[in-house]
Amino acid sequence: MVNDGIILRLFVSFLFSTILFSSCKTPAVFESELMPAHKMTEFVLMNPEEPTLLPGDKITISIWGHIDLSIGSINSAFVTDEATGRWVMLDKQGEVNLPKIGRTNLKGYNVKEAAYFLEELYAKHIQNPVINVRIINHFVTILGEVNKPGKYQLDNEDLSLVELLGQTEGYTKYAKLNDIQLIRKVNGQMVKFPIDFSTLNALNKQNASIKPGDIVYIPPTKKKASDLTMNRVIPVASILTGIAIVVSSFRK
Repeated sequence: MVNDGIILRLFVSFLFSTILFSSCKTPAVFESELMPAHKMTEFVLMNPEEPTLLPGDKITISIWGHIDLSIGSINSAFVTDEATGRWVMLDKQGEVNLPKIGRTNLKGYNVKEAAYFLEELYAKHIQNPVINVRIINHFVTILGEVNKPGKYQLDNEDLSLVELLGQTEGYTKYAKLNDIQLIRKVNGQMVKFPIDFSTLNALNKQNASIKPGDIVYIPPTKKKASDLTMNRVIPVASILTGIAIVVSSFRK
């Protein structure tokens, strides 16, 4: 007759192997549902067009030396945060209602063009206006193996991928740097572009410019799945092995 202790040890080995092989693969993210971009020009990675103002965009307008005319002025005590600050939103026609000049259409302008346009309008009311326009509802999302994943506001519309990743306080030890995925809507369809940051040369060549709405995903290496599996298996295996030893001792 087979000893009960041997049976328990065989059961422990079977359980260990089952957990190990069933958990060794990390779930793929953004794999099948996205169309791959095969050419860098599809993303206009290095020189994308500057984002333009559209209906629904929230903006702040700072007029130097004229806090009373500013909305979310960077020169005053009023903050320019979307949640707590002062801002105006472009309506369905792309218009905003501004002090002194009334309803003004800013649709289609980038922030620099909007600032120049407003300076021309305000020059009729104040001398040599200096105006700063800022969009506060443009964000990018960073997922995966970085220390601070999440949603990041685009304070600077001319932002590179390296600069963006710098805000996450670095990669985790499991980051798969040769398969970073930049995901962007192109012609109404979400597409992905693989980026390799595993070498300095690759980093210099593929330092993409970031656009509002982009998603950056840093996948994990296989070592993460292996480590997670071991962390789950070892406590269970230790408990079952202990049980097997106790049972064997009582059978003797």
